[in-house]
Amino acid sequence: APHTYAVPMEMHKESRQKLVERLSKVSNIQKNGLVFLEGGKSVYHHDTDRELLFRQESCFQYLFGVSEPDCYAAMHVGTGRTVLFFPRLPAEYAVWMGHIPTPEELLQRYGVDEVRFVDEMKEWLAAQ
Repeated sequence: APHTYAVPMEMHKESRQKLVERLSKVSNIQKNGLVFLEGGKSVYHHDTDRELLFRQESCFQYLFGVSEPDCYAAMHVGTGRTVLFFPRLPAEYAVWMGHIPTPEELLQRYGVDEVRFVDEMKEWLAAQ
């Protein structure tokens, strides 16, 4: 937003690295484990198409800095590798809400290792 302090994405990346480092030192946590987070959800006003003001879930904001709703993320405990799951939006979304970012744009914007769509999440998790 205009006139607010912009938090550099590097800070979120450092926070993720610190979390993974701390988890890797805990003896009963598997090194091939995952940290899985759910971001804030879109909320609509009383059965209308009017979306209420979105606020990101605090831990998700702290670790990823993602400003869009309905996202998920995973972090590998052993490697620190991060994956952002973004909702697959229909082309019509752009008519009302503007440009739909591509996975490549989201990769650059949020400094994660991989971006996938939410509808691919179940398959991705099963492969881990």
